Amino acid sequence: LIAFEPTENCSGAAFGITLRKVLASMPKFIAALLAVLLLAGCSSIPLLSGEFRITAEELTEKMAVRFPLEKSVAGLLDVTLVRPRVELLADQQRIVTSFDVSVKLALSGKSVAGTLKISARPEYIAASRSLFLRDARVDQIRIDNMPDALSAALAKAASNFGRDAVEDKPLYVFKPEELTRHGVRFEPERIEVKANTLVLKVK
Repeated sequence: LIAFEPTENCSGAAFGITLRKVLASMPKFIAALLAVLLLAGCSSIPLLSGEFRITAEELTEKMAVRFPLEKSVAGLLDVTLVRPRVELLADQQRIVTSFDVSVKLALSGKSVAGTLKISARPEYIAASRSLFLRDARVDQIRIDNMPDALSAALAKAASNFGRDAVEDKPLYVFKPEELTRHGVRFEPERIEVKANTLVLKVK
């Protein structure tokens, strides 16, 4: 029988030395299992605490590498989306992405600018270890100095492009090692949107 009493927060030199001595005296498969069980109580270790956390700032950084995005609409409009900013709406359990948008009128060469805000529901796809945004909707669009005759067309073009940009590619792709600890694979089973953090509950 081996008695083990972890130090506070499972940290410090005493914990490391004790754990190494215990594991060294055991067969490998038993040692690996014991390591997982012992560390499972350490809330500071990702996944073994039962959840994986991603901040709004981290999500913004992940999305930013895909921008700017440009799209031509019927050869008449050139729409560009830049500077995505991610916000988390805990009360609605949705993720909001705001963009700066510019629309160039191909015939006149005139450009107008504004902002676009789109919210969506987060969904984890296990097959690709990816976090996608689904059920995207336009919450707000504002384009300054927009010609009245083209206002509806401009708003529709920018909105459709924004929804496609949000849903088309994953917001976050997990590396295999991010979901694996000591040879044990963990799988997110539930997502919670909190004030500034996206929490994936793992099993």
